[in-house]
Amino acid sequence: YEIRALNALAFPKGRQPRCELTGLPATVECETPHITLYYATREHAEQAWHGIMNKIAPLLGPLRASAVVVGSEEDRAKRDYTLNMSKRALIDLCQQEASKFLVAGRYELAIPGAIQAISFLKDIHGDGAMEMVPPYLQLAEANLGLGRFQQAEEFLSLANWSVLKNPDCSNAIRSQLHRNFGKLYSAKGKLDEALQELAKDIYCSSLEVGPEHVDTSAGYYHMASIFYTQHRIENALAFYDKVVDIWYKFLASVRNDTELAESLSESQLQEGMDMLNFILQTRMKLLGQGHIATGEAKYTLGLLYLFMGDKKMAHDCISTACEIYTKHLGPEHPSTRDVLEVLKHLNKSASVFAGRDDGGTPAVPGESGGADEFGDIGGHFPKEMPRAATQSPIPMPPGERAERAEAEGRRT
Repeated sequence: YEIRALNALAFPKGRQPRCELTGLPATVECETPHITLYYATREHAEQAWHGIMNKIAPLLGPLRASAVVVGSEEDRAKRDYTLNMSKRALIDLCQQEASKFLVAGRYELAIPGAIQAISFLKDIHGDGAMEMVPPYLQLAEANLGLGRFQQAEEFLSLANWSVLKNPDCSNAIRSQLHRNFGKLYSAKGKLDEALQELAKDIYCSSLEVGPEHVDTSAGYYHMASIFYTQHRIENALAFYDKVVDIWYKFLASVRNDTELAESLSESQLQEGMDMLNFILQTRMKLLGQGHIATGEAKYTLGLLYLFMGDKKMAHDCISTACEIYTKHLGPEHPSTRDVLEVLKHLNKSASVFAGRDDGGTPAVPGESGGADEFGDIGGHFPKEMPRAATQSPIPMPPGERAERAEAEGRRT
């Protein structure tokens, strides 16, 4: 591809091309062997090319070509059907690319794919269609990541309008909408409004997949982060506990349900990794590196590394957790024996010490070295993770302390 300045005199008056990303008058053109694209600046052209156009440029030329007016009605219907199917395939590709860049934190490159998906969706469904909500949410998340709160709120408002126009909208989409509003209000310092939105997120997600699903755990996590910001440490730790519980139960149940292992996308797994890592760091800061709750977070994080095929990181986390459990609970405690059993099984794999041929690259769940090997080791830990100690770093009133002790007794 080649980017060069646009010769405005080459176009009729009032017909100057518009930027593919911003809609502003174009000043540069990006010429490819398949199509010429127009952008407001060279930076926009580079952003669009690396974000999505390098993948779809060969297909855009035929899609944007002038429609053939000759032929029978049947021929025209076949052509329209082919164009629609091609656009639907490109919509999926654009959203996948945007999602991939969002997971990687490359927010600028996530924007072109989402914008292109919206363009195709408008051609097929028209403005305000329910199908346009996911790319609107992607654009809102990307702008949130870039600190562009006004733009993020505009895209969330568009998504909300589409949801209001379609009362049969799924609870999964409603959940994502409320979650992004919660993240926006949190970033703007409107913490009470953020908590209200996240409560709605958890409610909608619970209706869709259940309150113990990993999709719902992100809502608990973001609420915990707000409680932490408000210095409501007890509430924050309780919600962080919930996140760890949910991910542990998921990892414990994967070995008996292969479909469950394939149900999570790469972005969901990476989000889980980020959440558990942050919870681990928070527990280490508030409770100490040797606290039993820190060991619990280490263990769960190690199991997730194991599920994703990163045996070296899994071994490091689980061995540290084993030391903490042994120190606090003793070597004969059921929880300690569970961790030790997983660690022993993990040590039997030569790849822990010899390394993988691919340099230790995490495996994709469902492929060799991923969830299959995890299932073999997964049979050595229980579905429930009993707790052994209160995790609050601050004193509680006598009545609440007694209730907490009774609850801990029931769980263990």
